[in-house]
Amino acid sequence: MAVLSFVNPYVSWLTESWWLVGAGSILHGTVVALVVLVAANGALVRCWPAAALTRAELLLTYGMMMVTLGFLTQGGMPYILSITTYPFYMATPSNDWQHLIWPHFPNWLQLPDVNAVEWFWEGLPEGVGVPWGAWLGPLVAYSTFALAVMVGMYCLSSLLSKDWIERQRLTFPVVEVPTAITGDERLPTLGTSLLSNKVFWVGAAIPAVHGILLWLRRFYPALPDLWLYRIPIGRAFAGMGLPWSTLETVHFSMMFEVLGVMCLIPTEVSLSIWLFYFLHKIQLLVWASFGVAPGQSNAFVNPDQFIGFMEIGGFVALSAFLLYESRRALKRGLLCALGRTREDPDPLAPLSGRAAVIGLTASSAFMLWYASRTGMQLWSFVILMAYFYAVAVAGARLVGASGVMYLDQGVRGCAGVVQVLGARTLSPVSVVMYSLFSAVHMQDPMNMAMPQMMNSFKLTRAARIRGTLLSLGALLAFFVMIVFGLAGMLKMVHVHGATTLPDWPFTDWGRWTFGEMDTNLRDPQGGDNWLRLAVVLGSVIMGGLTWLHLSLASWPVSPVGFIIASSWAVENILWSPALLGWLITALLKRYGGLRLYRQVRPAFLGLVISAFLTPAITGAIDTLIDYREMMR
Repeated sequence: MAVLSFVNPYVSWLTESWWLVGAGSILHGTVVALVVLVAANGALVRCWPAAALTRAELLLTYGMMMVTLGFLTQGGMPYILSITTYPFYMATPSNDWQHLIWPHFPNWLQLPDVNAVEWFWEGLPEGVGVPWGAWLGPLVAYSTFALAVMVGMYCLSSLLSKDWIERQRLTFPVVEVPTAITGDERLPTLGTSLLSNKVFWVGAAIPAVHGILLWLRRFYPALPDLWLYRIPIGRAFAGMGLPWSTLETVHFSMMFEVLGVMCLIPTEVSLSIWLFYFLHKIQLLVWASFGVAPGQSNAFVNPDQFIGFMEIGGFVALSAFLLYESRRALKRGLLCALGRTREDPDPLAPLSGRAAVIGLTASSAFMLWYASRTGMQLWSFVILMAYFYAVAVAGARLVGASGVMYLDQGVRGCAGVVQVLGARTLSPVSVVMYSLFSAVHMQDPMNMAMPQMMNSFKLTRAARIRGTLLSLGALLAFFVMIVFGLAGMLKMVHVHGATTLPDWPFTDWGRWTFGEMDTNLRDPQGGDNWLRLAVVLGSVIMGGLTWLHLSLASWPVSPVGFIIASSWAVENILWSPALLGWLITALLKRYGGLRLYRQVRPAFLGLVISAFLTPAITGAIDTLIDYREMMR
């Protein structure tokens, strides 16, 4: 945890040799770390058996990393640094943020030293050290709120986990990756893991060869360009006019780790992802045939927005259904907390029902107190957090039951809540705090921690690991990640300056967050009735799709694709592998039966694991090369 946290900013954003931690429901860094540990364990088994790690210890380590490491990238930590400094460094006489934003920004979330703000973006002057003292107050304030959010999600996940895992028997497809790496032996080695399977290496060879050829092209430009990410197949429609020009943005991407997972999940899910994406594009074509193009601001309704808000309604409806479905587990936990019923001992549970309810209540009370300290309207904070938990619960289900690798939304963060409520109903402080809370915890749901927590609970339960070990380990891991992650990130940024680093995550995130905030403060609008209608309509559609899926055994489509169809992740990452994965799986089962599918299944896991290992190896070589050149 300490090594990954400290090294991540250097290899991810400075050398850009490898996105170390990664994003999504499977984090690159955790998979690579587990393979390295299993390989090292093999040497220990041969040379020093008493010191070898057990399967339970290795999977516990993996679970600790999965629960917390996502916060290093798209989970929030870089965004904390950005939003703490961006409105002060980027303030100009023309945007007048000094009077528009600064008065509503709590003093205890600001850096007390103006020089520290400038040094963050431009780098330290010669002979000046990192101003750790100036950063201490804001970072402690943001970190305590982040811990409360993590505790709240952890407690809610614990209340739902046993019901989802044992009664509803969700499959948790992505959990197969760590269990395949460790194998079934008590003392795992590479020889006892799936990596000893010949079929595994057939799948592993594909991303390995592809990744090595891409890497070699850096040194030998004459090699063919095999880059398969965001190929603009929609440019064939450019210049054709409406409605066909709406398809200009269609991209084809082939990420082998996503393809592997799409071959592991049920065909009804992979079908749902690409089918609803196609239906999304058909909707845009229909709108455009009436002269309303996506993003057109002078029309009575923006088609992209309308569809995105329908998906918001779908998220809320799905979350409400899931909480209702698990109502007995939630009720039992509440009664245990009140002392009205006896707790059934379950050593594999991460928390007892009583502890989970108390933890959820305490974290919620702390967050409410925190919001009151900022001066925002408490009712608006309650609505924002209710929406956050709705997305978290629904997202956990999408990952746990359907294996969605990159959780995303068509409308992100607080934008949906603000446009439904209306910025005019919010105080200026509430508008500012909505943007700040959203930027850190809600703007990018790809690494939302609750799906990771559910996966870890499934993993530790399957490995028969005491739940309290994961809870204590995750708490320790959070503090290690915060300390080492912030130290590494602040050191790197202050030495080189944020303006010299890639726009994402520092510059882009600040621009989006404060651009939206600027608009809502200068020209606050009332709630949009069309978008409110879209939310209601999306809830009804999601309810109907869920009913069809549960009631009709012959219904072939999962409803999950509906609520993510217009998202960036589906557009740029998911739909292409989903289509190909659905075809491969359907053909295997149709012409070879389940027996052939099970025989080929290790190759799909090979696609996933190799797609993570290959860039790790080439990235490590790149880092060594860059280091040698720097030493010269």
